[in-house]
Amino acid sequence: MKIKITKRTKSILLGYVILLVLLYLIIYALPKVTDVFEATQVLEPGTLTVSCDAEGFLVKEEAVVTAKDTGAIEFLLDEGTVVKKGTALVKLEAAPAEDGEEKTVRGRYKPYLKNLINYEHIYSGTKAPISGVYSRHIDGGEKYFCPDNLDNIRREEAEGIDIKDLDLNRTGVIKGEPIFKISGDDNWYIVCWMEAKDAKSYQEGLAVDLQLPAGSVKATVLSNTVEKTSETTSNRVIFYLNAYYEEFSTTRKADMTIVISNNTGLIVDNECITEEDGVKGVYVVTKNNEYIFKPVKVKATDGKQSVLYDGVFTNEKYEQVKTVNVYDEAVKNPKDNNNIKNNNQEKNKTEGLK
Repeated sequence: MKIKITKRTKSILLGYVILLVLLYLIIYALPKVTDVFEATQVLEPGTLTVSCDAEGFLVKEEAVVTAKDTGAIEFLLDEGTVVKKGTALVKLEAAPAEDGEEKTVRGRYKPYLKNLINYEHIYSGTKAPISGVYSRHIDGGEKYFCPDNLDNIRREEAEGIDIKDLDLNRTGVIKGEPIFKISGDDNWYIVCWMEAKDAKSYQEGLAVDLQLPAGSVKATVLSNTVEKTSETTSNRVIFYLNAYYEEFSTTRKADMTIVISNNTGLIVDNECITEEDGVKGVYVVTKNNEYIFKPVKVKATDGKQSVLYDGVFTNEKYEQVKTVNVYDEAVKNPKDNNNIKNNNQEKNKTEGLK
């Protein structure tokens, strides 16, 4: 059966098709030609929080002290006390081993002492061999996670060490057993690993806040290097600290949030940032509808937005470079903007005639 379409219906269908074509031209074709719907962003001052979660390993100078005799022991100070070198920390009264007790180090301490073979900072006595924080705990990582070995710490080895905290509190000891530890707190470090996309924000010398389980501490990025293994590639980031941390002496590894500080400036969407002749910058629209490329220097980024220096910044050659100012209007996706392309073409022609 044939269906007859009336003239009125044909007119409606034709009008509908024309409307669709017009909508297409308005939404897609027209902006590409004239950029009448050009997207821009006004640069305004603000603060951007950039953070990354990671597992950090504490690296510190640690002196492990063992008993010089077998006998009864009394601890004289509370754990966590900051002591000076030479401070008496335990009282040891030498006495023969109890009946049936071997005159050798108890088995529970042997795995820890095995990790400390040839460790330069193991001592025998009752006084603090160095200044620092006093504790009655060891974990077996004292030798590997020490400043002398800082450059040699690798992810696979660090994560492969069986770190188990051992409480040294007791009333009797056998000669050679560990009895306390002093952790130097003047200069210490935290090592962690992160993906390249996160690590690029943490450049050498950058000040950060490390949010640890027992509180936040200020640190500085000491180094940021790529570390490759047979299976993965990641960035090893080392932080330098000289700040007080409550659980410093008893912590070896901890989950932490790394927050970049000093990240106040002009906020810009990353889609505004482009590169011209190897220089990073943004295109700014002037009051005369001209497009000017302005170099920028990024303080920090969270992957979506960045914080820029305002007015002037110093480049790698220690030159002063004029940059964006507050309330500048930056163009989004400048490489796809036809007005900018036409502007650059006209500029090139003009320069070619000179």
